[in-house]
Amino acid sequence: MGVGIIGVGKKLADNIITNEEICKIVDTTDEWIIERTGVTERRISTTQKSLDLAEVATREALEGIDYDSIDLVIVATCTPDMLVPSMGSLVKMRLGLKNAIVFDLNSACSGFVYTLWTAESLMNASQEKAGRKINRALVIGSERITRMANWSDRSSCILFGDGAGVVVLERREGETGIITTFLKNYDDVNQTLWCGLEYEPNPFSAEEFQEKRTLRMAGTQVFKFAVNAVNEVMENVLEEANMTADEVDFYVPHQANLRIIKSAAAKFRQPLEKFQINIHKTGNVSAASIPMALYDAIKAGKIKKGNTVMFVGFGGGLSAGASLMKMW
Repeated sequence: MGVGIIGVGKKLADNIITNEEICKIVDTTDEWIIERTGVTERRISTTQKSLDLAEVATREALEGIDYDSIDLVIVATCTPDMLVPSMGSLVKMRLGLKNAIVFDLNSACSGFVYTLWTAESLMNASQEKAGRKINRALVIGSERITRMANWSDRSSCILFGDGAGVVVLERREGETGIITTFLKNYDDVNQTLWCGLEYEPNPFSAEEFQEKRTLRMAGTQVFKFAVNAVNEVMENVLEEANMTADEVDFYVPHQANLRIIKSAAAKFRQPLEKFQINIHKTGNVSAASIPMALYDAIKAGKIKKGNTVMFVGFGGGLSAGASLMKMW
């Protein structure tokens, strides 16, 4: 039995913001942004909610698939529209997924890989017990990450965009699907990637909330972490699968920084052509970036049935993960 992908969907926010427009807000240049990040434009939502983006991407992924066959929905996000209900609950209600068990998972930019592993684990575990089986699942990455950006910090606000990416998973006899996944967490003792949460004052509490709901990022430290973490999780997932980097047909990394992707390609002596790159048009869309990049690679014919693909993510927590999958 294996768990594999049978559908993909994508939705970017409608509003395109170029580097030139960013230059009007903070002291930077188009050349500076491209050299350090690879981003030329990003999508920033003005009226669309995370739910709106998730809905459009999910409906595309479910084209030709019975909505009633979806047993599980997990939404990877760190920018939900609400704390309660969860994004999963909102998606279930909006699409009428009457049979789905739903919840959210927040592992920041690593969220897609963590959620993929969680969905696969639940699908396999459900087969071993009496009762309800989980045979089809939605893994959704939906983010409006620009809502938490610090728009006075020129080193970080240039990076982010909004959008959603979705995969539909199915469990099948006689198919490989997901081969293995390796996850690792690292303590962020220096608060290199940190975003607070403001609550309303409590008349019975002396607690003072000083953490603002704005992302703080120590760019140089995050870059060093990302390069090292990507190398570590890629090495480990290949070792667990008893595979070499050459045996992977295509790589779909988190779209955070073009230099990080180039570093991974060089480390594993792989041509950059084997790595999906769309950061120049999307920016960093956190948990949505990998499924959106996968969508683009499939639609462009870069990934075909039978290919072995590696997903690689890293992000806040600090966290990182890689997953190997045989495409159906």
